[in-house]
Amino acid sequence: MFARKKDEPSVEPVSWNGAGWFVIGDVVRPAASRRKALTGPWAVRVPDIQEGVRYYAPTALVSRSDGEVPSYELYEASEPGGSLCSLTPLKGGARYRVTDAQGQEVGVVHRTPAAKRAVQHGWWLQQPGHPDIVARYRWATGSAKEIAARGREKAARGAGGLVGGVVDSVFGLGAEGGDQSGGSYTPKPVTWRAEGEDEAVVLTSGHTEGFRTYVLVASWLDRRLAFAMAVLREA
Repeated sequence: MFARKKDEPSVEPVSWNGAGWFVIGDVVRPAASRRKALTGPWAVRVPDIQEGVRYYAPTALVSRSDGEVPSYELYEASEPGGSLCSLTPLKGGARYRVTDAQGQEVGVVHRTPAAKRAVQHGWWLQQPGHPDIVARYRWATGSAKEIAARGREKAARGAGGLVGGVVDSVFGLGAEGGDQSGGSYTPKPVTWRAEGEDEAVVLTSGHTEGFRTYVLVASWLDRRLAFAMAVLREA
């Protein structure tokens, strides 16, 4: 006689302004022994422990437009139809302007993929009234804009820049700051800091249960800006 299959608990949406750490994706519950993964809409999701099992509850639903350079819209999962923020591409997607439901700017998300040797990851943030938020190596010198300029100069050198990028990937000096040995890749945590004398930690990214996770550290960081960067990174 077979045991009755246990019903899944209800995973309700949660308010976005209480998110401490989050993931991006459609997995509500990861696959487990004899159970397939439970999935839902693509969303910003936060952990929800029920009966000793970790679920991922939606906090912001993500909509993506069609087109070569898409725009994105985030909606409050706990309030259907309530717009949280919009991500509008600028300069062909090299930057995204993030605005709230009233059209006021939350901040800007930049991408400088060519500056591999100076940064752990090419995405960086600008929030009005605060220093630039950059994930760069401690030994890297110059501001975020200077690092971006050096990256553009490197890319403009053509073949030389391409060769440098290939060497970076082989020796694990790419955007994730990971290493490669024996054919395997181990992602390392990424830390975004506020540019300035204190270099305060603002946001970190690591891995949990096979998911890339994001942890908000600075209380002043607007969660919507962090959500926007993570959505662009995972798109």
